[in-house]
Amino acid sequence: MRSRLPVLLCVLVGALALASTASAATLAQNLTRVGVPAATKQANLDSVSRAKATAKKLGGTRAQAINAVVKSANQIAARKDFTPDIARIVFLELDANTTYLSSHALPSSGTRIRIDGVVYESYTGQGLRIQPLGTYFAILEPGQGIVAEGGAGAAMTSAQKIVVPVGETYQLPYLFPYAGTSPPWYSAMAEGVAASAGISVWNRNGDDQYLDWAIRFGNAAIGYGLTVENNGLWFPLYVSKPNYRVLNGHLQTVLAMSDLADATGDDGFADAFNRSVAATKAVLPKYDTGGWGRYAIGQDAPVKYMTLMASQLKELGDITGDTAFTTMGQEFSTDLKTPPVLTGPTKPIKPLQLRKFKDKPFVKLLIKRDKPVKLTIRVTRKGGGPSGIGPFSVDVASGSGRIKIVLPRAKGMYAIRADAKDWAGNRVKNVLLAAVRVKG
Repeated sequence: MRSRLPVLLCVLVGALALASTASAATLAQNLTRVGVPAATKQANLDSVSRAKATAKKLGGTRAQAINAVVKSANQIAARKDFTPDIARIVFLELDANTTYLSSHALPSSGTRIRIDGVVYESYTGQGLRIQPLGTYFAILEPGQGIVAEGGAGAAMTSAQKIVVPVGETYQLPYLFPYAGTSPPWYSAMAEGVAASAGISVWNRNGDDQYLDWAIRFGNAAIGYGLTVENNGLWFPLYVSKPNYRVLNGHLQTVLAMSDLADATGDDGFADAFNRSVAATKAVLPKYDTGGWGRYAIGQDAPVKYMTLMASQLKELGDITGDTAFTTMGQEFSTDLKTPPVLTGPTKPIKPLQLRKFKDKPFVKLLIKRDKPVKLTIRVTRKGGGPSGIGPFSVDVASGSGRIKIVLPRAKGMYAIRADAKDWAGNRVKNVLLAAVRVKG
């Protein structure tokens, strides 16, 4: 059989050469390459100069933030998929950082702020980055800030500055590197929330423009969808990570498909809803530990996502009439209020022989827990008195695993007990996990 190695090497060398050429091009060259008009190109280059000068003047974390945005702007411009529309959003973000940070402290990581109708989030070492999901969630569930800006319709119109039109879709690029993914990257959840926000505004004022926008966001979300087992449809939170199946992100987009199907009567949205509901039900048990919910398979959900998933599942149950969704949503709500359940090994532990240990004896104790918890473990003597060991604390996920527990180097009977606190603050105390005898 003829070897494919020379061909593959040629392809690889060619790809590296292209990447090197793109990286070597200046920002001005890349703006020209994609057809950015001369006046706009000069304004973009002026934005970079202004950003660099501001960073030099400010120094510290604000300079680091601005320079990070400049760096990602150059990286995005070097990509083959760079376009004038992406350039428009890239320099919107850069200008917002330069202007805001020139007169404000850098917000702590995770803080969200609104600038000219767009939500930005502060990321450590990355500056203020456009948050499409946060921008449209604010419109979907408008608070006083949206009201002060002129209402949800005005907010929806203002948010369109972060949209990239592609055919019959509206795409929402994220412009910063995240979790190993280079920008721009995309999220079906952001598109789903934007679609629901558009329908919400349309329901308020009846302007078909907002419905059209919702449809275009919905088209993008469907385009990002993954066909899974039995022709089901799964909406990825991160389009570039198709195997990372985050439940709350998928559910939010499923609900958006229901909104779109109801608003438009379109068979395509109805089909997307039905297929995504089927995909959800098929994997639902994998997202339940019996005492907590999963963010993704094998990953416990933070409290805020437990709350969100409970609401999403109940809503999906109301829409479909399927009690499987309603029941799990109710269980997640209950899990947020109930204490953890801990169990030790089901069989007695064999006595430990001191002569077999060079130092203190120990046992690797199998501990099961129905939730992610902080365990505080104590070793006591038979009558409950102190043993000189512990207490010590360890954070563990839901499930089961062995934890090494050191015992005194002295003959006697010892009890291993634990307190546990879950992520919602629920506690259980003084659970007897095992009794161990140390022999001479």
